Amino acid sequence: MNILASVFEKKGLDSFLGKIIRKGDIVYATGKTAEFLNSSGIDAVSTSSLSGFDELLGGRVKTLVPSIFAGILSNRDPKSNDELKALKFPLFDMVVSNLYPFRDASRTGDLGAMIENIDIGGVSLIRAAAKNYAHVTVITGPDEYGRVSQVIALNGSVPLKMREELAVKAFAVAAQYDIEIYNSLTQKLLPEKRMENLFLSFQDGIRLRYGENPDQEAFMYHGTDGLGIPNALQMSGKELSYNNILDSNAAYETAIEFEDPTVVIVKHLTPCGVASSGKLSEAYKKAFEADPESAYGFVMSSNREIDHDTASIIAKNFAEVVVAPSYSQEAFEILRKRKNLRILRSNFTPDMSMRIRSVSGGILAQTPLRAMPIQPELKTAVGASPEAMEDLIFAWKVVAHSRSNAIVLAKSRTVTGMGSGQTSRVRALKIAGELAGKKAEGSVLASDAYFPFADSVEEARRLGIRAIIQPGGSIRDEEVIKKCEEYSIPLYFTGKRVFLH
Repeated sequence: MNILASVFEKKGLDSFLGKIIRKGDIVYATGKTAEFLNSSGIDAVSTSSLSGFDELLGGRVKTLVPSIFAGILSNRDPKSNDELKALKFPLFDMVVSNLYPFRDASRTGDLGAMIENIDIGGVSLIRAAAKNYAHVTVITGPDEYGRVSQVIALNGSVPLKMREELAVKAFAVAAQYDIEIYNSLTQKLLPEKRMENLFLSFQDGIRLRYGENPDQEAFMYHGTDGLGIPNALQMSGKELSYNNILDSNAAYETAIEFEDPTVVIVKHLTPCGVASSGKLSEAYKKAFEADPESAYGFVMSSNREIDHDTASIIAKNFAEVVVAPSYSQEAFEILRKRKNLRILRSNFTPDMSMRIRSVSGGILAQTPLRAMPIQPELKTAVGASPEAMEDLIFAWKVVAHSRSNAIVLAKSRTVTGMGSGQTSRVRALKIAGELAGKKAEGSVLASDAYFPFADSVEEARRLGIRAIIQPGGSIRDEEVIKKCEEYSIPLYFTGKRVFLH
């Protein structure tokens, strides 16, 4: 067996080759790979002996020569074998190659580093070996060393089925690599054209039990930045469902808006309980009590570590999923006793990548929604108290993550009532008021879009609302402002709409 090795990540290569090579096998390797192998006790022949010249341009040109690629691409028929034999070119049975770390270089923002980490020869080797999977085994990462060496130990060679599988993976590696290069360089060199073509790169697809409903197939894929629910660590509990993932993301996206300890409880993509407090367990109590009827079988997220006291209260309720940046050991031991409770540990760094949504015949892409920053502009003669202003900002952050049309009522940094997903704004307010009941008195109101009519102010006054925040922008803004003045309700415009469909 002739093996060609040209790798950036060298860890484990010597051990792998030591397990599979037998008497008569030859390992060919490029410069630094050959140095590594020879220093590790694996005899490696430099590829320079095949090309007839040393590596060129500081290593930019190593393998791009016929004497290497012919031995990879040959289909092993008598004519091809005679041709290579006459040229004294070896046939390769295995190619081991992994690529320069372009992704790491792109994260630095250094264009020079990005350019130098665009692998040319490695990608070419991978594609050539994958194309000729009928005769060549291609290995694109150390994660394959273990199972390939085991198969060779059992069978003496790599069976066709595995070569096919490895070839398909190799093309996926090459495609993903090219997508990352295109996306990063377009953003760096031609940012105005970054959305002219959209290439998406996701990996590690897993089949879910089903989609939103049992008769729908569903899959989940992971992004490459390590952020969000798909990349969260599931510490305990049964398999996540499609709906669990959507609701967990909604809770996570809402919680990430807040700086103080905050708990977000979600049902069907909509927050039904949100509260902030200096103590996380108090935030949880207030969030749950905002709508305990809806919070049956809920998904929740916290922007702080789950502690013993908070976990003890959560365990008394029926929760489907808990998402947090971390868990104390005591909290984890309490929660893991709920066998069906899915416990997720997630990175709470905001994901600022484009949001993608499919429609029949295409997709839509937009930048992510964030409630902040805003600079609320007072539109009435009298403004809100500092306490009410704090509640207005709190309610604004919540309404930004509620399905439109949405109204949120809040008091003491706790949701008191919510109406969302309504075709009429005043109806959304009436639903929020009905849910709040007596708690509506003294609450503030946040609306995700402008009031088209002054009827919402009339309803707010009936409920005892003490301040309102909304985007503004209606042709009837003056009517709304005058009505707020009439009822002495402070009114703020954000100048920013936060629809969520």
